Amino acid sequence: MATSFTFINDIIRDYFQYRNLTSASRIFDNELSKLPFEKYRADRIIEQLTVYIHQFDINNLMDYWTQIEQHLLSTLTIDSQQLIDIFTKIRINLYRCYLIHAIKSSKTDKINEFFDRLTKFLQQTNEWTKEWFALPFIKNPEENSMFQIYFSKQWNELFWISLQNFLSLALHHMSLPKICSMEEDKSQSFRYLISLQSTKPLILSTTVNITKLR
Repeated sequence: MATSFTFINDIIRDYFQYRNLTSASRIFDNELSKLPFEKYRADRIIEQLTVYIHQFDINNLMDYWTQIEQHLLSTLTIDSQQLIDIFTKIRINLYRCYLIHAIKSSKTDKINEFFDRLTKFLQQTNEWTKEWFALPFIKNPEENSMFQIYFSKQWNELFWISLQNFLSLALHHMSLPKICSMEEDKSQSFRYLISLQSTKPLILSTTVNITKLR
């Protein structure tokens, strides 16, 4: 998929250059630089999400995941409600990762900012129970029977692996714009040309053998 969009982007740039649309070309490249995920790669998305968490950047974490949700919802031919349920669970676990990281790092200001920004949303979902609102006030939460698993390396690794697998499948099954079929047509033409070339030695060889038989 990355190759498809690289090819299409180059075609669009060539068109702008041919028509001397320099301003349009600059705007196009500028918009490409703002894409929430580079080349539609799951590993790059995971990398960016973890960067925002490690930097305690809750605003960009929220915005970045929202862009991914909106894009996948508009391009995947799957029941939208089912996708929304999946995205909600992913979002909640992203927020859990953020909050746990902030607690482990003793970032009281970031914990307060987290609840200031998200309390209204979290109150509207069953995934975030009332115990999670009390988490910052629990002494040694990593030893608490309810939260112990979330502080473990095992849960953290399992979540990120599961998320990357989901994103890989989702990105692979996105509905592509019609213009992307150009590359497929190009590839098919090239494969056909190669197949023709590869048959020529066989034809020549057959001719030689027939000549010898005579």
